[in-house]
Amino acid sequence: MAITRIERSIKGLFLDVPSTTITAAASAAASTLTIESIVGFAINKILFIGEPGNEDSEVIKTHSATAPTGTTVTLAANIVFAHSIGTRVYIVDYDQIEFSHAATVAGSKSVLVTQNIQADQEPNIYRDTAQTSGFFFTRYKETIGGTFSSYSDAIPYAGFANNQIGKAVSYAMKRYDVEYSDRITEEFYIDEANRCLTYMHGKLKKWHTLQEFDYALGTITRGVYSFTMPTDSWQFSPRSVLGVRVGSGKNLVYNDKKSWEDRLEGVNHTTLVSSAIIGATTVTLTDSSDFKSAGTIMVAGISITYTANDTATGILTGIPASSTGSITANITAADDVWGGDYEEGEPQYFTVYEGTMYVWPLANATYAGKDLSLDYWKQPATIDSLGDTIDDFRYDAVQDWLTWMTKMVTKNDGDLDEGDGNFKFFTAKLNDAIKLELNIQNQKYPMRPRMNTIKF
Repeated sequence: MAITRIERSIKGLFLDVPSTTITAAASAAASTLTIESIVGFAINKILFIGEPGNEDSEVIKTHSATAPTGTTVTLAANIVFAHSIGTRVYIVDYDQIEFSHAATVAGSKSVLVTQNIQADQEPNIYRDTAQTSGFFFTRYKETIGGTFSSYSDAIPYAGFANNQIGKAVSYAMKRYDVEYSDRITEEFYIDEANRCLTYMHGKLKKWHTLQEFDYALGTITRGVYSFTMPTDSWQFSPRSVLGVRVGSGKNLVYNDKKSWEDRLEGVNHTTLVSSAIIGATTVTLTDSSDFKSAGTIMVAGISITYTANDTATGILTGIPASSTGSITANITAADDVWGGDYEEGEPQYFTVYEGTMYVWPLANATYAGKDLSLDYWKQPATIDSLGDTIDDFRYDAVQDWLTWMTKMVTKNDGDLDEGDGNFKFFTAKLNDAIKLELNIQNQKYPMRPRMNTIKF
């Protein structure tokens, strides 16, 4: 009979939660706790007494009717173990773990078991004897209101793949025959994997696996010149841009911030405060102080004439109800408003700052409706579970880093010895990966400065 061991670390229960300490020794079977402070404590709370993995730790609820008072907390049931002065008491969100199975990562889940959190075990473990394939999932549950946490990443029945963090962690732990403890936890390995990737990214910013091509940044619309950069683009920086183009046209030319401001000299820009329908004779701008006392504005491709500008209120009046200069289509609050020396035509230039890409000139009717496509460098994804994957170019190096850190924590009292063989293996693999990366990439970058010896 095959037995699959499924683990769920309970260290995550203690992130940013209130805690205090016991100030009077509590004997086994006591129904109250005397603590340093009851701030945050109330009826129907879940308490974790002690530290995860300690023999006498336990989970218990506060009373459902008797509120804490002074320094005393009344419990829903008697405690099992005695607890000494100084023992820490945490208010946690959950008291159970649900273990589930699905045939595929996205398939429907069936619950295998829901078990109470074992405070004296880190991680908590369930041994499944029924499944022979597929994926396992875990999530927390609280039994007061019946709510759940989000599911964990899928845990493959056959074990982690060669490029998953869990595989590297398993290798590192077996290499030095260690088990999870107060110092060696799932969170420790996730943190170290992220530290390693940050270190590697500091040596080389642009790895080919971080390239994204033909990303749809948005649809070109008349009167609109700004587009939100993808959230995973590297630092929202112009250095993240490989190329950007309208439809199937040529790549736009980059302008730095100063050049951009020079290019838009004499252009007046603001936004509409509120919508205006066809035939409206007034519009309200967010700020009309830069606009002429009478003249023409452009909104969403519509040229609108006005005869008076109240700069105190931003209201433009004297717009004809019909004919030339009238509002011929509904316009919407927050639409861009243009005046002065603005240009329409084929967008040819772009800049990026504060997470937004801007293009110029404004698109005319010929280019409106076409896609603005972006090729860019992505920020490395943050590791948040053992099921996360790393590309093969960096996986071996991450594995050596985790092995090195395991040895440093368990065998070297936490002192980092960069002369250790594991660290030398890591640096050698990192240098080889960088050399190979620079050879295989086939991109030409208009901006590739050196700053503090870091290659971009």
